[in-house]
Amino acid sequence: MAKPPALRAVEVGEVPPPVLSLAEAVERGDYLQILLAQRRSIVTDLPDEKGPAKAALHRQLALLSKEIEALQAKDAEDTEGGADVEDQEFDAASF
Repeated sequence: MAKPPALRAVEVGEVPPPVLSLAEAVERGDYLQILLAQRRSIVTDLPDEKGPAKAALHRQLALLSKEIEALQAKDAEDTEGGADVEDQEFDAASF
């Protein structure tokens, strides 16, 4: 399981990323933003639901959260330059 991002102090002048509506996320075409907007929508709708609809929303929320976590972990790995593995010296004789 990927570690959540570490908390840090906000830099002077730093602006948080905009919170997009689902329509705005779809227009921009960013898949992660679409998933985040869907999750916000489900969380907003969840208290009003009952029975099977509520159970379905809980399931969808769990699935979205897993996919979001996987995409964020991949983005973090790409930012860090790949997997956290030490390179070893190449030995051509071993092939």
